[in-house]
Amino acid sequence: MSRFFNIVKPILTLGFLAAGLEAHAHEFWIQPHKYRLEDGNRLVADVRVGMDFGGNALAFLPDRINAFNITNSAGTRKIDGRIGDIPAVNITPEEGGLQILTLFSTSSMLTWDEFQKFRDFVNLHGMGWVLARHAERGLPDTGFNEAYTRFVKSLVAVGDGAGQDHFTGMFFELVAGKNPYTDDMTGGMPVTVLFRGEPLPDKQVDLFYRDLNGQVSRLSVQSDANGRAIVPDMGDGEYMVNVVHMIEPFPEDQARTGVVWHSLWASMTFAIGA
Repeated sequence: MSRFFNIVKPILTLGFLAAGLEAHAHEFWIQPHKYRLEDGNRLVADVRVGMDFGGNALAFLPDRINAFNITNSAGTRKIDGRIGDIPAVNITPEEGGLQILTLFSTSSMLTWDEFQKFRDFVNLHGMGWVLARHAERGLPDTGFNEAYTRFVKSLVAVGDGAGQDHFTGMFFELVAGKNPYTDDMTGGMPVTVLFRGEPLPDKQVDLFYRDLNGQVSRLSVQSDANGRAIVPDMGDGEYMVNVVHMIEPFPEDQARTGVVWHSLWASMTFAIGA
């Protein structure tokens, strides 16, 4: 499956992907400066990597991007910028309503030198099966390579914010079942996990919630047989949904790159009442 991605080997620079384990182990997301905008206002957002909704804003580097788009009622267009721009997004939407920002990164690689850290990583994201499969494949405990790719989305309201999130074609994607700016959110946000366009069942879905006082909370829910999970309404504030899925690269990709695992990271940000 890695054949779909441009694997960068090795990782030496900090752009949309930062080098090494620290960037891999942390969340990666689009964080708008404002989630609600008036018609005609500029949409400004950072691309961030970090933990618990805190982290560094990364520069715009085109060679770290497979696709970076904005979708609204006018269709989909590419998000452009100058190399090194921070914030990475500074555009004026062509139409009002719901704005869907999506970023599909290039792939990066790291080498695991401590198996306990690998064990902690897969267990943290509810992927304990990887450990058994690792042993079945006869893979070493140290010195093995993993690729990782990011698929991120953010929902922003312009004007009335009307519209609905939908599948945009990313290989791994979260799709919101409600519009947080126009719908009643008291029952929570339905989120569907899609892998290659199909629902992915029984996946751990992590929520990071930041309230209006800046306090961050984390909780996890599970997707059902239809790949659907309900993210609870925690109150007014900022929400990030995050899912990690592990796949085995095709044998030819393993031989070409030395990568034995490939983790896919999907995130989605939105706000409720903010």
